[in-house]
Order: sequence, then C-alpha cells, then structure tokens
Amino acid sequence: MAKHAILSPSSAHRWMACPGAPAMEVGAPEGNSAYAAEGTAAHALGEHCLTTGRNATDLIGMELPEGHIATEDMAGYIQRYVDLVRDFAQGGELLIEQSLAISHITGEDGAEGTADAVVLREDEITLIDLKYGRGVEVSAEDNPQLKLYALGALERYSLMGDFGTVRLVIIQPRISDLPSEWSMPVADLVKWGEEVTRRAFHALRVMEGEKPEAYSHHLHPGEKTCQWCKAKATCPALAKFVQDTLESEFTDLTTADATEQDRIIHDSTYHLFDTALGAKLDAVGLIEDWCKAIRAKAESELLSGRPVAGYKLVQGRKGARSWSDAAAAEDVFKSMRLKQEQMYDFKLISPTTAEKLLADSPKRWNRMLPLIAQSEGKPSVAIITDKRPALEIKPVEEEFEVIETAEDLC
Repeated sequence: MAKHAILSPSSAHRWMACPGAPAMEVGAPEGNSAYAAEGTAAHALGEHCLTTGRNATDLIGMELPEGHIATEDMAGYIQRYVDLVRDFAQGGELLIEQSLAISHITGEDGAEGTADAVVLREDEITLIDLKYGRGVEVSAEDNPQLKLYALGALERYSLMGDFGTVRLVIIQPRISDLPSEWSMPVADLVKWGEEVTRRAFHALRVMEGEKPEAYSHHLHPGEKTCQWCKAKATCPALAKFVQDTLESEFTDLTTADATEQDRIIHDSTYHLFDTALGAKLDAVGLIEDWCKAIRAKAESELLSGRPVAGYKLVQGRKGARSWSDAAAAEDVFKSMRLKQEQMYDFKLISPTTAEKLLADSPKRWNRMLPLIAQSEGKPSVAIITDKRPALEIKPVEEEFEVIETAEDLC
C-alpha cells in the first residue's frame, strides 16, 4: 500500500546529506504554516485547470482546499504556470498529479512521491514541479527531488518509450516568469539512483537502530540541509556547529589588556577586510535559522504548558484599535453632525490598484505611466551564484585624491 515516504523526494537533499535527520525528525510536530496551506490551494487550482482545460483567470472566487478562495493574484500566478505546462506538453502526452513509486530506489516499503505534471515523448520524459512560494528560488539543476520523481517515472512508464533524456522543470510564478530547466541523460540518472539507494539504506539503518554509533555520528549540518529540518532546535550536531563557529570567529576581549582591546575594537582592517569574511558569511544563514528554531521551540513548549528554564509567557503588545461595528460607529458620527472630511480618510489609489482597475483600458493606463515613480532597490548582500548582476561599487578610497605633502594642498 502506498504511503507518504519518510525518505521523501522533497526531503532528499536533507537525508542524502544527513542520514541521521529522518530519525531526529520522528515525533517532531508538523509545521502547518499559512504558507503551506496557500501552496496546497494553489496546487489544487493548477491541477483543476490542467485536468479540465479551463483557465485559472476564469475561476476567481472558486473555493479551494485549506479554506482558501482563488483570488485575482493567485489566479494570475497559476495561469502563468498552466500556460507554461501546456507549452511544455506540446507534441507529448501530459499526465497530471502522478503518484510515482520510489520504493525500488529508497528501499522504504510503499514509498512514493507525487509529480505535479509529467510529459512523455518518444525519447524524453519531462518532470514539472510547481513551487508557489516566493521566499526562496529553487533551481532545477541537479535537483534531487525532481531526479527521484524522474526515476519513479522511468520505472512506471518504461514501456511507453525509449527514453534517453529526462528534463527537469521548476516553475515559480511568484518569483520569475521563466521556468528553471535542466536535462540529463537517463544513464547518468540511473547511476545517480544507485548512490541514492546506498544513502537511503544508511538512513533507514539509523532509523531502525541498526547503526551502533550515536545519532551525532550521522548528523551533518549545512545551510540547505538544515533549512526545512523539523529537528533544528534539538539537533546536537547543529548546536555544536554553531558553538564551534562562534568560538572560532570571535576574539575573547576579556583575555586582552586595555591596549589590545582598543586595537581590536578600532582596527577596521581586523573587522572589515578579513580575507575569511566570505567564509564567515557562509555560516550566518545557518546560525540565524538555528536561532529562529530555538525561539520557535521554546514558544511551542511554553504554549503547551511545559516549562522552559528562565523564561515565561507574557501578554504581547495589543493590536491596533478598530471599530467593532463600523456601520454603528458611522451612524453615531452622523448623529454628531460631523462633516464628511472629518469622518472619512480619503486616499488616492496606488499604481498597483490603478493597474488592476484600468486593465481593460490600456490607453487610459498608458496615460498614468509617466506619473509613476519607483525607487531603486537597496543594495543587498547575495551569494555569488545569485542570478542578479553584481553592482559595480567603486571603493571609497578611490573617491578621494591622496594628499602626500602639505604642498599638495596649495
């Protein structure tokens, strides 16, 4: 019988790198966030459109899972996804929401994953995955989740074509209009699958207690590995990584004399031009995630009535005041004979609202374009592999002429 896999495709990036993670996550509460619920609703809308042939933009107001309604924004994003899937399906056979067995790869009985869309051609299988989130851009290149789906698809559809290539596609309509694509030969995929089998066997043995070493021997923290791990707050290896990193990156000022303390504090070269700054920055994201997980775990424990030494729950700041009955408040104001300009706040609609309002009248919208101002985004630090172009910033010292002698001032 099929079941949701413990060694799931969506968490393959984690359990392949950290075989102790599945065992650590056993019993951890599920993170049923509002974002996940929204994603479930968006997937349902996309599935409905691709199955029925309808367009998402015609389904605004439709009731969706998790108590969501198809809004204009969601319909616009999902329509982009639907259009792209239909484009990819040209000349092939499109299959929607396909359950793909992966137990022959991971060794976990009944395990499977669900691909949002599969396109079959004579010599190629395309796996398409919708990511509705807008926080983290996900690349299709060498993506373990989609590669596991592809292995499942090869097993299921092997008699339907002589497949030599698999194409992996990730569509994130809220981040980019363009999909992320990556292809690989089937032979390379099968070889990768053999490595997956070895790592899955390791993870299952740890879960079943057949590995004699302590969990920590099988735990390997990393930013991407730990990002969505439910055991972040209780992982001893991650805690040790954070402790070791902090101890190695900071100087203990209490052991230095006054002169040395002053040098360290005021020496900008020591702080800002350290050649290892990039390496230190690599660890920041993981440490921040660990801190957030610790805070969330403490809050969860306290909300469950369990004590956390040195901490307690208190009432937070009250929310903004609002009228419990706006119509009744309006009637009372009218009885006071207040003028309209006193009773109401009038505000010009924003360019975003105006664009929606004038969507059916391009000529009128074009008249507004010269009146729109938009500030440039502030510079921000990004990893070198980020797709955005690097800003060219001239070093501060190049902005000034070097004065070597008093005569140079004349």
